[in-house]
Amino acid sequence: MGEATDVMRKKIAAMNAHDMDKLSSYFSPDTVKEVPGALLRGRDQWAAYFSALIEAFPDIEVTVTSVVEEGSVVAIQGRSRGTHLGTLRTPSGDIPPTGHHVDLAISDDYHIEGGLIVSGHLHFDRLALLEQLGVVPAPVPA
Repeated sequence: MGEATDVMRKKIAAMNAHDMDKLSSYFSPDTVKEVPGALLRGRDQWAAYFSALIEAFPDIEVTVTSVVEEGSVVAIQGRSRGTHLGTLRTPSGDIPPTGHHVDLAISDDYHIEGGLIVSGHLHFDRLALLEQLGVVPAPVPA
C-alpha cells in the first residue's frame, strides 16, 4: 500500500487516541468531507464534527476491516463502536445520553494530495444508530 493508506492509518490512529491536534494535521485546511447529514468544509468544521462525536461517545473507536487503494484514493470498511455517554448533537436536535453501546458498520474514503486529506465521504446507517440508541424502535424479527 502507498501514501494514501499510510495517511489514512495515521488519521485513524490519531482519531482512536482522540488526539485532535494530530488528527487535524492530516487534513488539508480546505478539506471537504461529506458525512451523513452534512457537508463539512475546512479543517475546522471537520474538527468540530469529530469533537461532537467524542462528546457524545467518549470511548469511540474505529476498527478497519478492509482497505482498497487506487492511486491517491483509499477506501475502507470497518466498525465504529462507542458508548453514548454525552449529548449527541444532530441537525434535528440534541439526543441526551442513553448509556447504550453502539456498533456501526462504516465505509469511508479519502482523496490524498501532498500527504493531506483533501476530500472524502463517510457512510454509516443513521437509522441503525438511532435504533441502537433506543431513539426509534428496532425492527421486530419475523
